[in-house]
Amino acid sequence: MPLLAVTYLKGRPGVTTTALGLAATASANARATVVECDPAGGDLMRRLELAATPSLVDVAAAARGATDPDTAFAAGVQPAVVGDVVVPVVAAPAGGAQTRAALPELAGTGRAVLTAPDRLVVADCGRLSTGSAAWPVLRLADVVLVMARARADELAHLREALAELVDIGAGRLVILLAAGGAYPAAEVAHVLQTHVAEELAREPGAVEVLGPLPDDRKAAALLSGELLAGKRWRQLPLMRAYASVLDGLTADLTVAPPASSDPAREETIG
Repeated sequence: MPLLAVTYLKGRPGVTTTALGLAATASANARATVVECDPAGGDLMRRLELAATPSLVDVAAAARGATDPDTAFAAGVQPAVVGDVVVPVVAAPAGGAQTRAALPELAGTGRAVLTAPDRLVVADCGRLSTGSAAWPVLRLADVVLVMARARADELAHLREALAELVDIGAGRLVILLAAGGAYPAAEVAHVLQTHVAEELAREPGAVEVLGPLPDDRKAAALLSGELLAGKRWRQLPLMRAYASVLDGLTADLTVAPPASSDPAREETIG
């Protein structure tokens, strides 16, 4: 049940851009689908000039009676083109009220929409705050990817939230450093892991740190719909970084093969 939840706590480190970039660089067999689960509302409709419908609201409605996750996804998926790749997207309305109402239908008890075994779901959970409607999504996730810049203010907020993040579930907790930080990843990892071990009495390996991502404005503009992709768009520094992140998460994001294929085989995102 490969679910990758992407979120942040402070600043604007580019969560929506990262969610789309990760899905765009995943292998075709992963069937990577971006689902906007941001309780503040979605951005992709405007960024990528998608239609207002279908949307997350339609997926939530379909989920009430669907026994097959693909049936529910089909009710709300739109194609987004990144370079020569079509990324399935479930966009959320700009107003957060509809998203907050829809999330319990997707991540509530007994719901399997976001944990379909034969596709990688990349959930853009937006900014995480106390009482956020996105917490149930994080509890379902196989990997929780928390983005932050390596700056004192953002890391302070992250450290304060580590207890809850470590305890939300059995999924892997990864801190992905965005561009523009002041401290190297090794130093950030040491500080956070020391806090987890000494203050939270948990295994320091409960949290890991990746990055930082490169400052690549060209790739960011491509993913925001502001720039057309060239033939070598996959070789842009940010795109290569996203592919590297996915490679490191492959073991936790295994996608089941289609029913018609050999059940002994497993397809992964790598």
